[in-house]
Amino acid sequence: MKTIDNVSINTDFRAKRQACSQCSLVDLCLPMGLSKEELQQLEELIKQSHSYKEGDFLFRQDDNFKAIYAIRSGMFKSQAVDQQGNERILGFHLPGELVGLDGIYGQHYPSNMIALDTSSVCAVPYNGLMSLTEEIPSLQQQLLRLLSKEINSVNALTYDTSADQRLASFIFSLSKRYEQRGYSGTHFNLVMPRRDIANHLNMAAETISRLFKRMQDKGIITLKRRELSIGDMTELKKIAGCTGIE
Repeated sequence: MKTIDNVSINTDFRAKRQACSQCSLVDLCLPMGLSKEELQQLEELIKQSHSYKEGDFLFRQDDNFKAIYAIRSGMFKSQAVDQQGNERILGFHLPGELVGLDGIYGQHYPSNMIALDTSSVCAVPYNGLMSLTEEIPSLQQQLLRLLSKEINSVNALTYDTSADQRLASFIFSLSKRYEQRGYSGTHFNLVMPRRDIANHLNMAAETISRLFKRMQDKGIITLKRRELSIGDMTELKKIAGCTGIE
């Protein structure tokens, strides 16, 4: 796997200006709710990186914390390795989401961030962002909102539920996240390998394969290689325990 320097950036001003004002993800990311003038200040801070190929590292576990990153396209996975060398997939990250927020406290990134396909990000230098939040209270509020969302996402994954419920919840969550980005919530690609899904949900790969087949046999989903279609959203939500969510 090739490592990309996480401070290698394109400083062309026109490229930076496109980072927010012309981005289709503006309502999902840091710029949400900012005025035109405030948005311009943020655009001058944000730096666009070059693209990342599958397997490239955005940053590595224990790297010094320098920036947070807004995913612009593609998908990344966060992966932590313990002292015994065991890998744990912490999450999968879609366009419009911020990564690296968990590096603020210890000033080191606690996990690897690895591209799952061709992807791009916008880098937000942390020191510059903190200075800007002093001038723009609404930016500070948005950053706190995103930090709270990050905590809730971590807490939402519980292993006290059944394997069926964990997988159904995972699929339903992906559906809602894709829908928020203007994509189909019932037809999308599972970019991540099955083994990564199994690891993330604390299951064996064989269990994931068996559960996918069971859902297909019941007509809840159709899965062809990476292409997933949800055929019965009502039943999926029922298994996931999300029947009250639209």
